Amino acid sequence: MKASISTNAETDELTITIHDLNWAQSHQASFYGGEVQVRDLLRLIGQELTAELLRSKEVTAPRLEHEGQIYYRKEATLGHYQTLYGEVVVARHLYQRSAGGETLCPLERQCQLSFGSATPLLAEVVSFTLASQTAGEVEQDLAKCQGLALSDTYLRSLGEQGGQLAVEKAQSWQLSSPVPAAPVATVATGVDGTTLPVVGEAYKEAMGGTIAGYEAEGTRLQTAYLGTMPEAGKATFAARVITRVAQVLARYPTAQQVCLGDGAKWNWDFFATHYPEALWVVDFYHAATPLHTAAELIFGASPAAEAY
Repeated sequence: MKASISTNAETDELTITIHDLNWAQSHQASFYGGEVQVRDLLRLIGQELTAELLRSKEVTAPRLEHEGQIYYRKEATLGHYQTLYGEVVVARHLYQRSAGGETLCPLERQCQLSFGSATPLLAEVVSFTLASQTAGEVEQDLAKCQGLALSDTYLRSLGEQGGQLAVEKAQSWQLSSPVPAAPVATVATGVDGTTLPVVGEAYKEAMGGTIAGYEAEGTRLQTAYLGTMPEAGKATFAARVITRVAQVLARYPTAQQVCLGDGAKWNWDFFATHYPEALWVVDFYHAATPLHTAAELIFGASPAAEAY
């Protein structure tokens, strides 16, 4: 099957024509088979529309200026781009200085192709999905739902690029939390760490934190999540928590501040240094476990159902 597009600027109409399609035959197949064909048709239409968008960003000027240098147009070549609907191939011009060196592709710059061959929407979807699934699971998911054949290695690399971009831009982003439905009476800051196997460096501790707002009756209203990869001294994590907590407390100046952690010494040193006036709480599990052990030593073992 092939698709072609025609537009009418006067009537604001866009016509998509599907060639070599025997739609009547799909009526004779199973309903599931028809659904698969609908999915493939939508992919085909998506590919053609995306290709049209890419071509609309093409630059054909004989030369252009970039960072004070003059670049000259080269012969058009084919660019292969991965989209949410499959690979799209379009002709585009590269530009290069007369002395040679790096080439520029205005089309790719106009389309914000910051992830190699992947379009921004595909990079966004993959990065979002990788937050809850492994690269292998995302590979299977995209193959089943979208009919895409993308390797787990490619998907992992795409997610790493998205993560690096987020790290670089994090300081400039001004992210605001939604206004809670009820007044925030308590702001609770929790910190914790977990050891991760780092290639070539054995196990190291990564940090995670939460900053949650609660109404007077104890219902949680909103939560901000923070985290960092392993780092000696945990300075990056500490700086992020301190900055975000300050923003939240400034927003709710009358709220009671609570700090929550397990028994790790770093947590309590951190709280003592930065939040000495807060209410400190050891989480239930880490508080109850040693008490349970002590109780059994003193009074003997109890049935599991009554242990806590």
